[in-house]
Amino acid sequence: MAYESARQAPRSPHRRGRRRRRRNSHYGVLFALIILIIAVIFFGVRAVRSIVGNVVSSNNVLVYQVGNTNAYKNGKTIQVDAAPYRDSQGNGMASISSLCDNLGLELNWDENAKSGTITLKKTVLTIKLSDTNLHVGDATETFASAPVEKNGVVYAPVKDICQALSWQTGEVAAENGDLIIISQAKKALTDKKIGEITDDALKVLGPAEGQVMSGSIVMRTGSDQLLYEGSTKHMVEEGKKLGAGVLDQDGTAYIPLKAAMTALGGKAEDDGKGAWNVTCGESTATVDADDGKTKVDGKRASGNGFSTYTDQDKNRFYVSPQVLAAILGKTYTDLGDGVFSFTGVTLDGFDSQKAYLKNMKDKLGDAVDGDIPEADVYIALTFDDGPTGKKDGYPNGLTNYLLDGLKQRGAVATFLMVGERVSEVSDVLPRMVNEGHELGNHTMNHPMCHLTGLGTDDIRSQIDDATNAIKDIAGQAPQVLRPVGGGVNSDVKAVAAELNYPIINWSVDTEDWNYRDADHVKKVIVEQAQDGDVVLMHDLYETSVRGALAAIDELQSRTDKTYAFVTVSQLAAIHGITLEPGVVYNGLTDEVAQQIADGSYSPTEFT
Repeated sequence: MAYESARQAPRSPHRRGRRRRRRNSHYGVLFALIILIIAVIFFGVRAVRSIVGNVVSSNNVLVYQVGNTNAYKNGKTIQVDAAPYRDSQGNGMASISSLCDNLGLELNWDENAKSGTITLKKTVLTIKLSDTNLHVGDATETFASAPVEKNGVVYAPVKDICQALSWQTGEVAAENGDLIIISQAKKALTDKKIGEITDDALKVLGPAEGQVMSGSIVMRTGSDQLLYEGSTKHMVEEGKKLGAGVLDQDGTAYIPLKAAMTALGGKAEDDGKGAWNVTCGESTATVDADDGKTKVDGKRASGNGFSTYTDQDKNRFYVSPQVLAAILGKTYTDLGDGVFSFTGVTLDGFDSQKAYLKNMKDKLGDAVDGDIPEADVYIALTFDDGPTGKKDGYPNGLTNYLLDGLKQRGAVATFLMVGERVSEVSDVLPRMVNEGHELGNHTMNHPMCHLTGLGTDDIRSQIDDATNAIKDIAGQAPQVLRPVGGGVNSDVKAVAAELNYPIINWSVDTEDWNYRDADHVKKVIVEQAQDGDVVLMHDLYETSVRGALAAIDELQSRTDKTYAFVTVSQLAAIHGITLEPGVVYNGLTDEVAQQIADGSYSPTEFT
């Protein structure tokens, strides 16, 4: 009973209060401890982030690819202001602006002095264009190659800049990606690390320029040329002179198979049984003439877009790009605007590489237009100072008489006209256009001091005014320019380039203005004019017109060779020459084409 009474005894209120206060005190300590831990974590994370941020910012990895305006930085693709390149000594040259922008450097450039400073904290580099001295504070080091300016961009050797800042660099060969790697870390770049960076960078940068160009082929619709590794080749079937151009049929490009394979060193022949047999290197292929189904080394090529086209009039067989890609074992890429390529690497997703190839399209000249026969010898007859209207015995005009004679003989010519004369014979110019002749500019009023005796503004006026006078009547502008007397200097060539005119002089001079003798004109053409020659005459004189027509009759009657008379632009295209604005041309022969290709072309220039 005593035990029971003790259990039931009431608790003291003071005792209960002490327990409650003790419990609340524990909660307060726990709460304060939690707040302290949160604060430590918060400020600790901030400190760690700051430290990591400083470490990361001082350990940037920047990767350039030669020829590419995209670069790779810390796992991301960035765009730079100009593509890096390698100079003649193999030094990697990059824009100093892009180096500074992407690597935390301060650039101060004095355009007038053509010098500047690159600053990193307390380190100051001083550089100057065309100077191999690299000043690092008070010390002087030597650039492997002096800084240069190209198209307003200043380039300097990447490796030398980085070494001066105690940064690490690595380079990857052209065949493996052509990369220039920069690391701001103090630790040296190992081969393993370079390999890892290379693998990651190439996933976003794509193949190098050298990899893209190796074995590359670029074509465009309307051209009878192709670019193989950047060099122009004329698509001409074996034993022929006229090129075969790429056609556009309802939005599909079609390539002349036989001419293309000849240009590439292969061979394509019709087997007479509805198929074409192709050899290319060590591979052989068969193309079905009806549906384009292709077998390469006995295996059916897979994919879409295989088709063919046959021009019955010219007896010429064409294939779609997909067929040619299968034959060549390359990747076909449509670059847009009628331009396409075949490469050994894929270009999918790599716009910079696509743009690089597409920009080559200007090297591809237009295919020969007009109904031109195959011939052994092609000659361009050119007539200056006209057109000429009525004269005794020529009631319809002397130039019209010449046009009648050329039409009867299936010949065309180039007329270099004086602007102030075209309104006198306004019916002639539309006829020239309709009958396939070429219009040329021979200045507005034929200044006897020649264009070389004029200032730049007057040269421009002479050419521009003649262009407008001819265009107003003919409905189209002239295609070529011949200065008075063929005279040129740097100003004449510069204005011609500005106005988009190639300068056409001559390789055979009949001196018709001096002799005024039809037999003399005929004799010079017959005895001197060879394949690719440009003949100078004037349709001011009856003797020139009659002599030219007599020469055509004589040459066309020969049985040892066949002759065709074409315009200047057609003659250039026949020989695979792209007429460049501001450049002087005399003859347009195979020899000239080769000289242009190898960089040794040097025309005869008159003053």
